[in-house]
Amino acid sequence: MSNTDKMSKENFANEFMSEEGLKGKPVLNKIMEIIDIVGFDKNKIKQKYLQFKEKEDFANAVMVEVGLKGKANRIKVMRIIDMVGYDKRKIKTALLRSTITERIHHE
Repeated sequence: MSNTDKMSKENFANEFMSEEGLKGKPVLNKIMEIIDIVGFDKNKIKQKYLQFKEKEDFANAVMVEVGLKGKANRIKVMRIIDMVGYDKRKIKTALLRSTITERIHHE
């Protein structure tokens, strides 16, 4: 990707963020990542960002219930949501399975 393409993508992302009232470098990076996926269509970008935001909010709610904190745990929960869907029971089960510290040995 040339430097001018990157600048035009960043300018487009900044314009989109100002129209939507969004701020921050992490949001800018996410918007630029979405632009790579869907192109320069503002409606598709908005739809994809809202899906991401909904998943992130749901992950935060699950984390509060389970008692987890931190970005790494949020990313882990979001990956689990991608695998099992938005069923909290399945998410909690998958999260417990992923955090078993030692293998179970049967005698």
